[in-house]
Amino acid sequence: ASYLRQHNRGMAALEQQINYKRELMSGDLISIRSAVLEMKDKTIRFTHEMRREDTREIAATTVLTGVFMDLATRKACPFPSEIRARVGSFIERAAQS
Repeated sequence: ASYLRQHNRGMAALEQQINYKRELMSGDLISIRSAVLEMKDKTIRFTHEMRREDTREIAATTVLTGVFMDLATRKACPFPSEIRARVGSFIERAAQS
């Protein structure tokens, strides 16, 4: 988060699709798995999957598209090359597993 503050950058959600599949009850132990699906010059698309731990049933999934922003101009801007490289390595590792 310090990079964002130091460079006056931020993220904004452009789109979010949520699919609720199973009901969860108070006290259910859950796990959430996240993955980056795609990264473009100024946008990123990622997913979260929520599972009930004891049954391994998927309770909900979401796919989000976000945009990297210059907070001073309130306009989209390109991700820095360091961030693109780091996220690219996450995408490659996910594809290999």
